[in-house]
Amino acid sequence: MQHIAEDLRGILRGDVYNDAETLRAHSTDASIFSVMPQVVVFPKDSEDVQALVRFVAQQKKENPSLSLTPRAAGTDMGGGPLNESIIVDFTKYMNAFKGIEGNLATVEPGMFYRDFETETLKRDLILPSFTASKSINAMGGMVGNNSAGELSLVYGQTKEHVESLKVVFTDGKEYVVKKLNKQELQAKVEQDDFEGEIYRKLYHLIEGDYETIINAKPKVSKNAAGYYLWDVWDKTSFDLNQLLVGSQGTLGIVTEITFRL
Repeated sequence: MQHIAEDLRGILRGDVYNDAETLRAHSTDASIFSVMPQVVVFPKDSEDVQALVRFVAQQKKENPSLSLTPRAAGTDMGGGPLNESIIVDFTKYMNAFKGIEGNLATVEPGMFYRDFETETLKRDLILPSFTASKSINAMGGMVGNNSAGELSLVYGQTKEHVESLKVVFTDGKEYVVKKLNKQELQAKVEQDDFEGEIYRKLYHLIEGDYETIINAKPKVSKNAAGYYLWDVWDKTSFDLNQLLVGSQGTLGIVTEITFRL
């Protein structure tokens, strides 16, 4: 992977490390697992993330084991931010608070919740899905894990509070993902591009087995298992964020989050 690290240094503005100390620091989270990566990348911005995704896509035939795993604070207890290939750490550079408008707060995935809450409390607002580990966890992990905490029985988990996401999908482009009404969904489905294909295939998948999918929803008050297919389409609105939240970065890499407070 030495040549991979060198190649990445040539295309990214952020930092690329493959020294033993950095790899070891990124080989564990709060779980019992230990998985040693081969490269750790600290992207400077969304353009870096898009370049990373395009690079991996181009290298896949030659190196099928190459993959990207996003990581925020690493407080996950299920091994979600661990990978034997490339770790993408957002805490160094992509950690900005973008601001609040009304009850909507926009933030980058590497910002720690403790710093985010400091800003929201200035306006008497809070993200109520904060976790027991809120002093050490980061915002991207809350989306990846569909985090929840002591107020979740009243206010729900993180997926209830995501207004929109900016996500880099496997074509290496960034998209804004938000809830769509029927007309907006139809426009997406009719697009003759990668984004249109995502919405088209997912809509047909859910609509084709709608009752089976809805009936498969676990009857529990808290579910952190991810892939909440039953929450995407309710015959009135279509919200791809309900699938992305809790998916541990396996469906796309989040570069910006707007929360409802």
